[in-house]
Amino acid sequence: MKRTAPSRPHRPWQGGFTLLEVMVAVLLLTIGIFGFAKMQALAISSTHTASSRSIVAMQANSLAAAMHGNREFWGDKTLAPATFSTTGATVTDATAVLSTIPTGNCVSATKPAAATCTPQQMAALEVGLWASNLNSLLPATTSVVNCTSTATTPVSCVLTINWNDRYINATRLTAAESGVGTGGARSYTLYIEP
Repeated sequence: MKRTAPSRPHRPWQGGFTLLEVMVAVLLLTIGIFGFAKMQALAISSTHTASSRSIVAMQANSLAAAMHGNREFWGDKTLAPATFSTTGATVTDATAVLSTIPTGNCVSATKPAAATCTPQQMAALEVGLWASNLNSLLPATTSVVNCTSTATTPVSCVLTINWNDRYINATRLTAAESGVGTGGARSYTLYIEP
C-alpha cells in the first residue's frame, strides 16, 4: 500500500501589480500633478494681470476726477498743455506748468491748499501726486495725455497708460510667439472730457 501525501486545496493564482503597471500609474499621476501645477500657475498669473489692470483703471479714473474737479484749468485751452507725459513719478510737459511743483502758501500745512493755489498750481499738485501714486503701485509705468486744443470743440483728452506685466502663457505656441513668455507690455486708454 502506497501512502500519498494529503493534497492541499487548490487556490486560484493571486497576483499583485506588475512593475510595468506601477510605472504606468506613476507616470499618469506625474502628468496629472504637472497639469494641476500649470493650471495653478495660470490662475495666479491671471489674478496678477487682473489686479494690475484694476489698479491702472482706478488710477486713470482718479486723474479724470481731478481734471473734472479743476475745470477752470483743464477747460481753458490757453492754460492747459495740449500734451503731457509721466515716466515713473516724473511729469513732463512742454509748457512746464505741470512739471513745476508749487511751493509757498499753496502747499503749506497750516492753510488749505484750495484757498491759496491757482488753478495751474492745483493741476500741477494733482498730476504730480497722481504720477507718484501710480509709480508706487506699478513701478516703471509711463503715461501720455493728449488733449484737443481747437477753438470749435470742447476740450477732450485721451489718457494712455503703459506698463509691463508678468504673466505665464497658456500654450507653447503663445510662449514661442512672444519670446520669453513671462512678461509683456500692457496698455490702458481712457477718454476724458474735463
